[in-house]
Amino acid sequence: KTKATIFAERIGVKDFNASQGWMEKFGKRHCIKMNRIHGEAGSTDIESLQIGKAAIKEKIETYSACDIYNFDETVLFYAAPPRTTISHQKFSGWKENKKRLTVGLLCNADGTDKWSDILMIGHARRPNCFNKNNKKQEAVDHGFSMYHYNSNAWMTRSIFHVFLHRFDRSMKAQNHKVLLILDNFSGHIVDYAPTNVELLFLPPNTTSHLQPLDGGIIWAFKAYFKRKQYAKAYQYIGMIQNDQQNKIGAIDKIFEIDQLWAMKWIREAWESVSAKTIENCWNATIFHFIEDKDSEGISKIIYWL
Repeated sequence: KTKATIFAERIGVKDFNASQGWMEKFGKRHCIKMNRIHGEAGSTDIESLQIGKAAIKEKIETYSACDIYNFDETVLFYAAPPRTTISHQKFSGWKENKKRLTVGLLCNADGTDKWSDILMIGHARRPNCFNKNNKKQEAVDHGFSMYHYNSNAWMTRSIFHVFLHRFDRSMKAQNHKVLLILDNFSGHIVDYAPTNVELLFLPPNTTSHLQPLDGGIIWAFKAYFKRKQYAKAYQYIGMIQNDQQNKIGAIDKIFEIDQLWAMKWIREAWESVSAKTIENCWNATIFHFIEDKDSEGISKIIYWL
């Protein structure tokens, strides 16, 4: 609006008013809209993309889709309320809930192998919710054998070492040689040489374009998780409307769940992500990057078949 007013003064237009209505119509005429700046894509190193293309392509060509894997971790704020809603008027939100887990997801390129034993990292070894009948229990007692903990609830080299060793051992038992694609996070660089897993590290600042899990798989996983959270909140709202608020507590707690509940939902949400979604995300990221095209822009080689 400020720039439009300056231009109007320069060309001698009097009584110009850069109103909101003018701004919206101007945007529609010229196909301009407000876009949010997302994640890491803006810091992508284009030169690194091109330099690394040949090496990435050479590695991938030697494996079939079912033997190419991607692993990545993401932070999940499992008790956080939504940041947007629909209403007739603005109203104050709730205090931000920062309870979180780091979730490590692993899948292959055709979606036929999603590791169900999901890597999860929390703050405590035995949160109170793990205990049952006044008996202290570990995560493994609830079926989570890949649960780790530290003060920051974040991935470390020692945790990734354990994960990589276990994945390598599993592939060796199946007599499989596989390729594992990783970003260049320092925690992924460990003092361990797997026998059945070849590691391929993506160039710096390129994961938003090349890594399949960042290309929509994690987003789909979180969407399924939030669907469960919102369904629970909707059920609680129904109880409030039926004068049963005393059974659930304060209204600002309707989105809260304990860590064990969150871990169970994480597993169910990951199961809900379809093989087709996974395959599409691989095709839209790293496979799209390395495909050969002729002079008319038509792909000549399709690596994921």
